[in-house]
Amino acid sequence: MVHRTRQHSPSECPVSHLHAGLVCLVLLTIWGAACSTMAFAQGRVTDVLVSVVKDKVIAVTGIGQSEIDLEVDETVQSTKAQGLTALAITSSRLLGFSSQLRRWGEQTLAGDEHVATSKVLRELCLVATDQHLFGFQETRAHWSSEDLGASERVQDVHAQGHLAVVATTERLLGYSALMNGFHAIALQVGERIQGIEHTADAVLIKTSSRTLMFRSRMAGWIEQS
Repeated sequence: MVHRTRQHSPSECPVSHLHAGLVCLVLLTIWGAACSTMAFAQGRVTDVLVSVVKDKVIAVTGIGQSEIDLEVDETVQSTKAQGLTALAITSSRLLGFSSQLRRWGEQTLAGDEHVATSKVLRELCLVATDQHLFGFQETRAHWSSEDLGASERVQDVHAQGHLAVVATTERLLGYSALMNGFHAIALQVGERIQGIEHTADAVLIKTSSRTLMFRSRMAGWIEQS
């Protein structure tokens, strides 16, 4: 018996290879379009608007909206938005919104606690009450808190870029969008603040006895006598 080997025509392999190439090209095109769409969507999450509608607080970004329900008898006292961050102050809570995470973070206030001042920057919020300092980190949708002493009072608040600095009757406290928590240094007896210089990532404070620096990516204060 003679076995004959089947001969492929010259055109069969090229057609098969061409078909495979077209499939790969289509898949790559789809993948590229998906990546472009995702990048575009992420790029659109740059600004947030905040509004109160009936019994909800609503944050609106370029790709959608997120809402949080108000509790019974809870009223909204103020709302602010800047860049990626939004803040709603209510009669019982602080509500911070993160555009990157598309999520609300909440901080409960004490029943007798009153908000004195607030700052909203692109990636952080800072709220000072008569009992606490609160900081909201947009990248984590997370609140940090710092107790104020019984007789401690907030005297000044500076905020710019990634940093906020609070001067009280007893301490200086720095808060950064790039680090966790508050960073405090005690003022000396009789020490007076004479000047504050501020950039987006560093603050320099001159007092009657020394120079203090706080930076957005380094924990703690640096002291120069």
